[in-house]
Amino acid sequence: MSAPRRRPGRDRAPELLDAATDVQEAAARSIRRGTPAEVPPGSADVLRVDEEHEVLEGPAQQAAERLVELLGEAWEIAGSGSARGKTPTPPGPAGAQFLVRPTMFRLLPVVVRAVRRELRRDSPVFRHAVRLAAVATLGYLIAARLPLAHGYWAPIASVMVMRPDFHRTYARAVARLAGTLAGVALATGMVRAVYPDAHVFGALAVVSAGLSYTLIRTGYAYSQCFTAAYVVFLLGMGGQAWEQTVPERVVLTLLGGALAMLAYVVYPAWETPRLPGRLADWLAANGRYAAAVLRSYAEPTREHRADMRKALLESREARAAWQETYDRARQEPVRPRGLTSREAEEAQEALKRFGRAAMLMESHVPRADSRFVPEAERFAEALEADTAQAAVDVREHRNPDWGRVEEALHAWEGTAAGDRSPVVRRGAELQKRALEDLATAVSRTPLERDVGSAREEQRVRAAVAAEGDGSGPAHRDG
Repeated sequence: MSAPRRRPGRDRAPELLDAATDVQEAAARSIRRGTPAEVPPGSADVLRVDEEHEVLEGPAQQAAERLVELLGEAWEIAGSGSARGKTPTPPGPAGAQFLVRPTMFRLLPVVVRAVRRELRRDSPVFRHAVRLAAVATLGYLIAARLPLAHGYWAPIASVMVMRPDFHRTYARAVARLAGTLAGVALATGMVRAVYPDAHVFGALAVVSAGLSYTLIRTGYAYSQCFTAAYVVFLLGMGGQAWEQTVPERVVLTLLGGALAMLAYVVYPAWETPRLPGRLADWLAANGRYAAAVLRSYAEPTREHRADMRKALLESREARAAWQETYDRARQEPVRPRGLTSREAEEAQEALKRFGRAAMLMESHVPRADSRFVPEAERFAEALEADTAQAAVDVREHRNPDWGRVEEALHAWEGTAAGDRSPVVRRGAELQKRALEDLATAVSRTPLERDVGSAREEQRVRAAVAAEGDGSGPAHRDG
């Protein structure tokens, strides 16, 4: 938070930050423990921003007011969550603050819409559903033809191993096989050493099941170790010898894991080719959010604030989708398509800086009675148009261009002397710099452009030669 140069303002800013820390700690304590939130009276007094006696001025005062507003929202959330010691609220308008769980029939249209939204070939959810159904069916059919008594273990292993992304499927397959081998080895050693009866088998099965659930968050391999031991002890309690149970468990687990990995080879759903599209979506959403913030400076109205909030949520959703795809793509054993790992990392950092600049400007958005900044409207239009076009360029592997943004910022520089909003002006410069870094990250090098041009020229020559070969005889016949 910035502060004026005079001494009272410099002392006021740390006091506000310390009081904000007290409020956040009290709210977190209230949510964690379910107790009423309590803030020291001194901190509450510090957070009272009085327009007449406030020593902060300009952007610093706006930031302080915004901070107090956000702390009030956090305090309200903490207060609504501390229900301990409260009497139940009767149903009706007075209890409208509580959400009612929808019935199964009300959820049916939601489920139908979700299924229809994923019914497309490029959907990872649809591909995972197809793989899962095919592998479970194939595993059961193969195991049914084997001379084994527990053929259903194979499809169960496949279902438990498979995940929408390759890395987790591979990791869980290895962990399940390793845990199964360790578990059956442990159970076999105990059976051969103790020769237990049915009661001891039952006790060992209970202990193994408890350890399996206890270690389920420690690691999948540890949990599967005791799950395999539990199965051996449970079947031993029923009279089956370990010489029969152990080989079946190992073979069917190996079969289920192998089918799960084979499904990814036959019908993959790699995230690496999706990186340019996710990056483009994030870029476009960030551009709309930044433009909404700038329009709140150009004309601070309630409608623009609502648009800004909506654009912020869309930007966060696009960033979360990019982050999920990026994290999965980094662990896939495929060659980069469209974006290399270094390009994706640099582009991500550039868009993060772009978003932080927009959030900085949002924290200083003026009130409705403040002076308008008409230059921000032109920059918002240029920014939204260029980011939308750049999103298309990123998807089609073209170099983005920020001509309109540079022109609008250059025109803004001509009126900078009379501009009383240095925060938004500085934020616009930071955004332009971040966009330039993004263009540097995703732009093709001259060598790549030359190679692409050479390949395109070869393709055109081959097409012309093919047409010539096909038209030659016809021309001679004519």
